[in-house]
Parts: sequence; C-alpha cells; structure tokens
Amino acid sequence: MEYKPYKKTENKTKKIILGIIFTIICIPIVFSLGVIFYCNAFLEYYPISGTSMQPLLNASGKDEDHVYITTNKENVSYGDVIIYQKDDDVLVIKRVIAMAGDNIMIKDTGRRQENSANNYYAIYIQYGGEGEFVELEEDYIENKESYKYLRDQFYNKGNLTNKNFLTDKDGNKYLHIEDDEVFYLGDNRLNSEDCVDYGPMKYKNIVGEVVYIVHGNNLKIIEVIKQILGIYKWR
Repeated sequence: MEYKPYKKTENKTKKIILGIIFTIICIPIVFSLGVIFYCNAFLEYYPISGTSMQPLLNASGKDEDHVYITTNKENVSYGDVIIYQKDDDVLVIKRVIAMAGDNIMIKDTGRRQENSANNYYAIYIQYGGEGEFVELEEDYIENKESYKYLRDQFYNKGNLTNKNFLTDKDGNKYLHIEDDEVFYLGDNRLNSEDCVDYGPMKYKNIVGEVVYIVHGNNLKIIEVIKQILGIYKWR
C-alpha cells in the first residue's frame, strides 16, 4: 500500500512527458499545414525568368527561382517587388521606386568612387511632389557604378527623352509620376528593361506583390517558413 502514491506520481510524470513530446511534434506539423493551406488558398505562385532582378532572383543565371505573390495591391509601397502586366502576354518582375505624385531624378551625389576620379550617382525622390529631393538608399544594388548608366538611359537613351522633364531650382531635370502611375526598376540595372526605358506605367496593371521567394529546387514549405520566422530576410 505504501508504494501506490509513488506509482501514481510516476504515471502522472510519464503523461506530462508524453504530452510535452506530443506537443513538440504536433505544433510544427500543424503550423506547416497552415502555411501550406495559406499559400495555396490565398497566394499565387510564379516561375521567374531572366536576370533583371539579380542578385535577389536567379542569382546563378539560371531560370530556377519562383515567387509567391498576393494580388492585394492596396498595400504596395516603396521598395516592394511586384509582378506587372506590361503587355497582354508579358509579365515582368521589378521593384517599386516611385509612386503617384512623386518626382524623380538621377544625379551626381558628390561622393567620389573608390579608386576613381568619378563620383557616384543616385536616384533622388521628392515624395508627394513636396519638400526636398531625398536620396534613395538601395542596399540591394550590388553595382553602385550602374547608376551612371541608369542616368544616361533615363535622360538620353530611353523613350523618356520624349517626356517633358521639369527642372528644379538648381537646374536638375526630374520626372513627375502621375496619380495613376508607378515607376519601377530591376535590381540588375545593367540588364533590365523597365521604366527608365519606357516611362512610368499604370498602377492598375500591377498583378501583385511578392511576399515569399523560393530559390532553386529548395522545398517551398521550408523556404516560406524560413521567411515567416525571419531566418531568411530579403526585404
């Protein structure tokens, strides 16, 4: 009789341990199933071709990356990566640089390039068309020297030469983004056809915003969970 309380305690301890083990196993499974359901029910999955968004996408040069997008366009903002319906049968993936009401220019920063007599160029935006032009910080751009090429395209070589550029008080030319427009660029500035070439585009033709990236042949669910948990951050 004196050993019964001990046995009850032992059984209770076993149940607690089994409960903890069951919980540890079940939570990741339930979480993963929830992620799979969410992605399949509320997001769209697109393969990515081309190198215009390197190094973020297709960094190897092969068409092997995919993205999940949300078609809710209400929250699209600066720096977001979007899928855009350029033509009836052409979808492009680019990054939002300027939006409705903004003014945009590309100019000399006054900062000298390393081991060079040339200065760096950068994108400057006057948000909402008011206040000062602010330099756009783009830590996702690897080749900082590509801004000079971008400037030449912007002012001299693309279809924007037919646009009516405005001029600020210092004589710098800038472009105004109309209320129904968006201005996007590829991250690989030396190999991207975008708004620098053909001008701002209609906001209504945005298909959706990229929320998750799947690199190469990696498992989709693992890649998405890594981004949800902040293990992999790309924006």
